[in-house]
Amino acid sequence: MSSPWDAAPGRACRLPDPTPESAPDTAAVFAKVAASRGWVSNLLTSLGHAPEALARFSALGHYGRYGTELSERQRELVICIVGRNIAYAWAHHAPLALDCGVTEAELTAIKSGRTPEGLSTADQALCDFVFAFTSFSGVPEPVWQAIAGSFTTRQATDIAMLSAYYLAAGSLIMGLRVQVEPPEILQIERDWQKRPRDGDQVVAQG
Repeated sequence: MSSPWDAAPGRACRLPDPTPESAPDTAAVFAKVAASRGWVSNLLTSLGHAPEALARFSALGHYGRYGTELSERQRELVICIVGRNIAYAWAHHAPLALDCGVTEAELTAIKSGRTPEGLSTADQALCDFVFAFTSFSGVPEPVWQAIAGSFTTRQATDIAMLSAYYLAAGSLIMGLRVQVEPPEILQIERDWQKRPRDGDQVVAQG
């Protein structure tokens, strides 16, 4: 488990990293984040000077990652589309997408800004929707009808919410200049993602 208190000051983003002295209320939030994700990313560390904001933002992210009614593959398709032009997001989520069955060819298409070919009807509707949703030009009616025909109202809400969360995350990453973690730290996330879960909680191992 990675602790943000262990790193050199300023390694997470353009703000000074929080410390137990500068942000005493943050320690409990970091511990909760680490328990839910296995570590505390530089993105979430960057919010450490506002512990209440960190708690609320990370809780929404936890729901998006582990609590929606989408498949893991569908969640990563959403996240990769939103984060395709953000190096930090791509470094985190392209490997996770590969781990849950998204292909290199599909990632190449997403990176170029288009819905991959050969998807299932539902996955094509999802990708078309997220590209439209994140364009800030509105979602055309045929695209919405495809979503409505392939997903429940709960799932459609989950797709929109997950897209909105990662738009916010992308803004924070770019605005605060959040730094990508080294490969050995990113591996913690990949390993955590593979652990068995009961609902949105990791099952304790042996």
